[in-house]
Amino acid sequence: MVVDWLDKELSHIKSHKPYKRPEKIHDFYKLDSNENLVLERRFIKSIASKSLHESDFREYPLEQFEKLYMKLADYTNLSTRNIGIGSGSDQIMDLLLSTIGKGKKVITVNPTFSYFTDRCNLYKIPIKLIDLSAIDNSFDLELFIKKAKDYDIIYIASPNNPTGNQFKLDDISSIIDILKDKLIIIDEAYVEFAEYSLSNIVTKYRNVIIMRTFSKAFGLAGARIGYILSNEEISDVFNQYIQLPYPLSSFSMQLAIESLENIQIVNRSIEVIKRERSKMFDRLNKLDKIKIFKSDSNFFFFQTFNHYNKIKNQLLDERILIKNFGDLGNYTGAMRITIGNTEMNDKVTSVFEKSLST
Repeated sequence: MVVDWLDKELSHIKSHKPYKRPEKIHDFYKLDSNENLVLERRFIKSIASKSLHESDFREYPLEQFEKLYMKLADYTNLSTRNIGIGSGSDQIMDLLLSTIGKGKKVITVNPTFSYFTDRCNLYKIPIKLIDLSAIDNSFDLELFIKKAKDYDIIYIASPNNPTGNQFKLDDISSIIDILKDKLIIIDEAYVEFAEYSLSNIVTKYRNVIIMRTFSKAFGLAGARIGYILSNEEISDVFNQYIQLPYPLSSFSMQLAIESLENIQIVNRSIEVIKRERSKMFDRLNKLDKIKIFKSDSNFFFFQTFNHYNKIKNQLLDERILIKNFGDLGNYTGAMRITIGNTEMNDKVTSVFEKSLST
């Protein structure tokens, strides 16, 4: 006997575009996923080796929970009561939408992190998109607040992905101050590269959840470690009722602990990326046939207009993988490129210069 409701649910799920993992092609510069490629692999190997030695895989992870919460509290200048952990911020986002977001409506900007909008669609959560300006990546604050009054959840990536910018702090503060009856989710996946964080407001507001990850600045994308910052009530509900009993392996938690204990090494890599970002922007901003946007992240966002296919193919010919969007919202020929080490960045910049010289 056919289960009608199951067929309908499966049809609904299959009606959406599935997530496609980035390709792993050897001997290519992998600049499509915004990983920290400046942080040396030998450092990651060294903390992984120590973490392996510290972990007893016969037992459920217990001791590491307390240690990780304490380290995160020190890192964020918050209490352990303001923190929740998860298997990457993707998993945290999914849990929030499938529980707190059930039956609610969401508003955000366009474009933004596609996984968030995809999960809203999967869970049949209505979502309103406010287009960003292709001139400066800004949005109409007055319009956004007016529209948001009819919605339940506001999602803001800060810095925004894929555009790379942080919105004006005054604008985000206005949204939080005015819309106190809405749940506001701030995605700070790239905040270590940015100008400001909103982590200090979670003790002041009951309606703000900040999501963070170890996948970007900390160079631990393969370990799948994320966390939230919020008021004590939300964190307690998340940890006690929403999250899995053991969302992270003892090895992953120990990796996070070791990474935080070596924060000075991580911070040095962040400073290198910021310097490379400045140098790369200065060179690419001289090319008048494309538009490169200033970045507060570890990647750049471009409009390449009618040069899109030429640049895309040239980068592939030079064995460079990037994120190609094409036309996206108000943007024409959109591309996103991770800021790597000096060698990678010089190669990318040279390809752009060569491609646009003819």
